[in-house]
Amino acid sequence: MRQDQGSRVDKTPPEAELIAAGAGGDMAAFERLVFLYEKRVVAVACRLCGDRREGEDLAQEVFIRVWRALPGYRRQASFNTWIMKILTNLWRDRLRKKQLPQESLDGLLEARDGGGERQFADGEPGPERQYEEKETGEILGKMLAELRPEYREVLVLRDIQQFSYDEVAAIVGCGLGTVKSRISRGRDALRQKILDFQEQNPGFFRLKQIKAVTDRTAALERREKDEG
Repeated sequence: MRQDQGSRVDKTPPEAELIAAGAGGDMAAFERLVFLYEKRVVAVACRLCGDRREGEDLAQEVFIRVWRALPGYRRQASFNTWIMKILTNLWRDRLRKKQLPQESLDGLLEARDGGGERQFADGEPGPERQYEEKETGEILGKMLAELRPEYREVLVLRDIQQFSYDEVAAIVGCGLGTVKSRISRGRDALRQKILDFQEQNPGFFRLKQIKAVTDRTAALERREKDEG
């Protein structure tokens, strides 16, 4: 059966073709790869850095490094995992060189693909709901930014970006047992920060977003336990 000419709307080359072309110096192909991964890279970079401007600057550095390293990519890991490994390595380098700002994390808890949708959005929020979500996101973001770096990175990758344990281990370069231990300790530390804030600011947590965070983490922990 012939396929109508108008039915083929997506003419984007497969990712493997873009990677091969980009590795060969095709800038147009590389720009298509950047388009595919930019939102996620920026979202993860901002969450790790704790600052929007710093995160965007880090994301730009990531793609410069990806462009230079692309000819050496040998597919030992997925391209997504490979980029995230570059990102986390560059972030660690920055941590070693200077103290990153921790105070501002506007928009930290956007949707995990970085597309601008709030993590806890429910329909079309009004101005009051938007303000509450922004305020809650800033507080949760500050809590996350205050965690030890090794906890912060695994929570961002596992609980926000939803990478598997094996993928997280490959990205951060640690054994699976170490990754699971860091995730567990990081969750406990973040949970304690939430409880401490709730105790000090009882009126603030009339908002339901914090409960959504703790419920989501608990559900993820139960699922992981059921999966063994």
